[in-house]
Amino acid sequence: MKLLSFLTLVFRLWHVLGSLPIPELRFKDNIIEDDDTEITCGLQYTDHSLDVNLKIKGNATFINCLTKTYQSNNVIYTNETCTLEVTKEMDETEFICVAQFKTQSKPKKMYLQREPVITDCPNDVVWIEKEENSFHCKATGYPPPNVTCQKGDTKYSEGVKYKALRNMTGTYICTAKNFDQITKPVEVIVQYKPEVLEIKVSPPLHNDGDTVTMMCKADGEPAPAYSWETPSSNVQFSPDNATITIQAMTKSHLGKYRCIASNKHGLHSLEEELTLEAKPKILEIKVEPSGEVFEGDNVTLTCIASGSPPSILSWAHPKADVQVSQDRQTLKIQSIKKEHMGSYSCSAQNKYGTDTQIHQITLAVKPKVLSINIKPSITVLEKEKLILTCVAQGIPHPTYSWHFPTPNVHLSSDNSTINISAAQKAHEGDYSCTAQNKHGRDTMTKRITVKEKGNGADRREMSVATVLSLLIATSLMIYLS
Repeated sequence: MKLLSFLTLVFRLWHVLGSLPIPELRFKDNIIEDDDTEITCGLQYTDHSLDVNLKIKGNATFINCLTKTYQSNNVIYTNETCTLEVTKEMDETEFICVAQFKTQSKPKKMYLQREPVITDCPNDVVWIEKEENSFHCKATGYPPPNVTCQKGDTKYSEGVKYKALRNMTGTYICTAKNFDQITKPVEVIVQYKPEVLEIKVSPPLHNDGDTVTMMCKADGEPAPAYSWETPSSNVQFSPDNATITIQAMTKSHLGKYRCIASNKHGLHSLEEELTLEAKPKILEIKVEPSGEVFEGDNVTLTCIASGSPPSILSWAHPKADVQVSQDRQTLKIQSIKKEHMGSYSCSAQNKYGTDTQIHQITLAVKPKVLSINIKPSITVLEKEKLILTCVAQGIPHPTYSWHFPTPNVHLSSDNSTINISAAQKAHEGDYSCTAQNKHGRDTMTKRITVKEKGNGADRREMSVATVLSLLIATSLMIYLS
């Protein structure tokens, strides 16, 4: 174990020494006896933390030693140059350039672990909407605590800037946390300029002599103050000026009323016109042609509505390729197709309400039998299962009826399918399917053939067996003879 520790120490020492720069000894080659010469110990290195001391060693006396250090391209060059009085005895004398290194770590402070303490965090914060703001809650402690402020699921870091929004108003819990934590509530108020949300007129429908109130509703922080511009001075204001009351309305009261809401951040206004009003009502959706509509017809729908102020009309329809007039009163369909079938809804709207009426467009289409699907085929063997299915289209959807050679069949609930569990010779013949609706009828016929099971096939199999037997017998006789 001691040997292993010693080897480890030697390896580490070798690793450290091996990584240090090696000094270089320089002097002239043509030195003459009894002459003075210069001998230089030089070193190049890049580690700026090293403190280097150079010294020349040898069996001689050195005088006028001078050390110079300079730097180039992040490389440090250090040279010590001495003067040597050369004598005859110095022949083959060895000299050594020794570099002594001294290095130390950077200073590092020792900190004692301390729980967090909030030192600067206001109880109330006022922000202005759309301006950049941040939480300024400072805390001391070690490790340095992380400070965050949270409301609900939203968390904000201390010092990070955010654009203030009005929904950020509320109570935040600010937490300073390292190995321990401490909290403090902070009340945030986001102020913003007012916005008039609505002017509510009550009753919404009014006539001469009615008592009418107009209430202005605005949002803002701080709470806004209200003022009005009115066409008549004969009105009453509530204590906060938010509501106007008109006693016994006359035509002189009709006109535009403007509500103005203001606070220190600005103002906003909204205008409402007082007139004799009526809710919208759709009187009729007129359709041309008024009777049955066939594929390819041109169809026009006209929405007739009342209301004051005049109603704004709109349509909802199942297909986009329709023509709507500029006043949205008329909708035209050119060369109507099946894709146009469905609900056509006209809506009339003014500020007092909406009325909607729906007209259903259905095409009249004569029936057509598309196919009679037969399983397994039009030719079946006796006792095989046979299924015939009639496929037809038409509007309204057609009903089915059949004509067949024998009543011994089973029909599906809608008469579209015939099921024969075991075909008999009596089932052979023509099967006619007729599709019918109020616009007409169409028929298709298929003929079914029923064959006796095994008749021709067995005879063919016997003939082949007989021929094979004769061939084998003949070959055997020739072989024996």
